Amino acid sequence: GRYNIRNGMQDSVLHSTEPRGLPLDEKLLPGKLRDVGYATAGVGKWHLGMYRSAYLPERRGFDHWFGIYTGGGSHTAHFSVSQPFTVRGIDGTQMWQGSNLYEDEIPVILASEKAGLHTTHLYSAKALEYVQAMSNDISPWFLFLSYQAIHDPITVGDPKYIQDTTCATATVTEDTQINDELRPTLCGMVAEIDDGLKSLRLGLEANGQWDNTILFLISDNGGVKAHGSSNYPLRGEKGTYYEGGVRVPALVAGGLLENMLSSRGKNSRRVIDINLHLVDLHATLLELGGGATTSTIIEQDKNKPLDGTSFWSLLISDENDTTNLSHDRAILINLNSDLFAGSGALIQGRYKLIVNPEPNEAAIYSKVRKALGAHSSNLDLETLEKIIRQAHHDVLGETSVHLFDIRANPSEIDLGNDCTDTIKCRDLYELSAFVDVRTQLEATWARFQAQAVPSTFAWEDDGPLADPALFNGFWAPWRDGDGQPKAHYFGTKVLDGPTKLQEQLSEQTLVDTTSLAHSSLNAFKSKDTLLVSSFLSQGSAMQFPYTLIAIASFTVGLFVSQALSRRRNSPAAYFERLP
Repeated sequence: GRYNIRNGMQDSVLHSTEPRGLPLDEKLLPGKLRDVGYATAGVGKWHLGMYRSAYLPERRGFDHWFGIYTGGGSHTAHFSVSQPFTVRGIDGTQMWQGSNLYEDEIPVILASEKAGLHTTHLYSAKALEYVQAMSNDISPWFLFLSYQAIHDPITVGDPKYIQDTTCATATVTEDTQINDELRPTLCGMVAEIDDGLKSLRLGLEANGQWDNTILFLISDNGGVKAHGSSNYPLRGEKGTYYEGGVRVPALVAGGLLENMLSSRGKNSRRVIDINLHLVDLHATLLELGGGATTSTIIEQDKNKPLDGTSFWSLLISDENDTTNLSHDRAILINLNSDLFAGSGALIQGRYKLIVNPEPNEAAIYSKVRKALGAHSSNLDLETLEKIIRQAHHDVLGETSVHLFDIRANPSEIDLGNDCTDTIKCRDLYELSAFVDVRTQLEATWARFQAQAVPSTFAWEDDGPLADPALFNGFWAPWRDGDGQPKAHYFGTKVLDGPTKLQEQLSEQTLVDTTSLAHSSLNAFKSKDTLLVSSFLSQGSAMQFPYTLIAIASFTVGLFVSQALSRRRNSPAAYFERLP
């Protein structure tokens, strides 16, 4: 419910061996719902930190979690691979690979008959299993289903989802950047998600739960052209600040919503034309789950105010009622720190300001890491800043700023002098007629810059200390509660003996050059930390026994929330656990 600039997560993705995560003083939605009586569970991808156990989903508000902690991995072999890593004193780069499936913090090995099951089918089955287990539970519950699809690798679990559907004849595009050969497979991955949701809905209906359910389906970002996605007619793709990278479809459904609309004489099939942000979803689910206690929860969290606004009343009343959501409000897409050139975007009313539309965070990350790896000793701050500035120049060139009327020009095209209708086909930033608009948005941008906390990103990487071989072949928290690498006191040997790389490493080579620069980077960090108040359960949540469904998926997001068992021993019909 809060922008990334509030918690220092505005830069880069979390890498598998990076000792970083969403700050622990941020209380997440499942924890807030649990405080008002909800049982909570998550299925799928986590990717909010795993280097210490305190960052795991079960410690952040989920009663149960099944899925992966890393940012991605094989859909059928269920392993993840680290980013390339350079170790001082060893030629070339290293990469680490390990199994990635967990349930309630216990490593999972699939039963032989389920080996090779695609993550979409695996996660759909587990979500349905939870639903069936809780069909007779009187407690309200929340399920977050975060599919790995359609993240790469682009592959289906069953070819029938291509061959026996319209995916077999997926349209060939005119955009030469789009991989047309992968489009049928990409389409099949979407069809598998669709089939999983069908199973969930049928299961809810069979258990008499659908009429008490609200389901939110949302994507997390635009598609990747190299994977076969088309964001037409929008410009850009995942990783850019153009609309094609950040504007996504969303859907709200569920028997409870349908019944509420019907009782008010409203059409259940409606389109709402207003800008909404992901932070608004948090506020909406909090209002639904907290009911009369919502205002108390928010009041107790004054040190961590929400940026989002609930849009629930907009859904169940008049679609033109924008009492709580102004058409002119400012929405921050993101604002990178100076480490990544201060790129980002914001929307205010019908206008959008973009700084460096293609921020190329991955390219900046790679260049800086390569430069750091070339140094054989610790870096001073001046040298580090020089390396970062050079990477910005090499990747981005000069800072570019743009202004579009995204209601008139949602494709953000700029035809220059060939444009016959300025607001529909021009970048407005340099046009004198729009100086006042530009000034207003730049003032809003400056306010967000002033409010941003220092980035948690620090070019730090633990590399071989996080090697899954140290943890029986699984990606696992590799630092203890005090932040000390477990390898420091467990040693680098495992039951099956050290790996070849571990045999090469000495105590002096366990830290990457980029990690050695961390002490210098402390200058980027503020010692001031925001305080967070604990959320207390107020009143009986049984007044609001709504089943919330939130499903989040890659590029085709799905948000599912449903009731979950408080019993710690959830069914495990499909899985065998390690001892």
